[in-house]
Parts: sequence; C-alpha cells; structure tokens
Amino acid sequence: MATPLNVFKTTTKTLSDSDENFGVLGTEPFVYRAPAGVTSIVLMAQVANIDPTDRTVGVTFIHKDVGTQIETKLVNNFAVQSNDASGVLTGKLIVQENNEILAYTHRFNGTDDTNNSLVLTLSYLESLNG
Repeated sequence: MATPLNVFKTTTKTLSDSDENFGVLGTEPFVYRAPAGVTSIVLMAQVANIDPTDRTVGVTFIHKDVGTQIETKLVNNFAVQSNDASGVLTGKLIVQENNEILAYTHRFNGTDDTNNSLVLTLSYLESLNG
C-alpha cells in the first residue's frame, strides 16, 4: 500500500516536570518528531490544566532543529490557570523531517510536584516530502 501524501493526526501527552531542555527521543519532554521524508504543519497546540488543586502551572513549549541542535522556545514558563486551557501557538508551526517538539511543566514554588498537571494536545498535518 502506498504512503498517503497528506495525513491529519492528533497527539496528546501528559507533561512532566523538567528544568532542563532534553531533546533525546524517549525522554520526558519529548512530544513529537516529524518522521523521515515528512514535513509536518502543527495546526493547533493546546495545553489544559487538569491539576486537582487550585493552582497555576507553567509550561515551556520548544521546537528543536535536530540537525543544528538549536532549540527555540516558543513559550517559556507560560502560566495556565487552574481548570483552564490555553493555546501555545498563535499560528502554524512547520516541523521539518526529524525535527522535534518538546514541552514540560514548571514548579512555581520549587517544591510542589507538577507532574501530570498539564495535558498538551497537538493537531497536525503530515505531508510527504516529494
């Protein structure tokens, strides 16, 4: 069966605490990697605060160019209010083949655990390079 030219997809990830920008496939901040031979267009990126306590949690959302190892923070420690959701992109984001999207939460007071407090949902189009 032939590989489709364009495929719409959605990825959901519960985010974990991190104070460093890891970019290695399989580490906690890793969210998505554009497959070889594919360019992706992220159409929507939304973060929901599902923390059971009434607190604001910060999120950092990063685009990583794997070839150059350059990480670009698109939002840094962006506050998501309790029981709320927010878009972390104001437009579309091109993710070239093998490049990555990373995201993680932040502890505001240095002691509270924010693992599993935020859920990121990405909607994107994978387009076969041609």
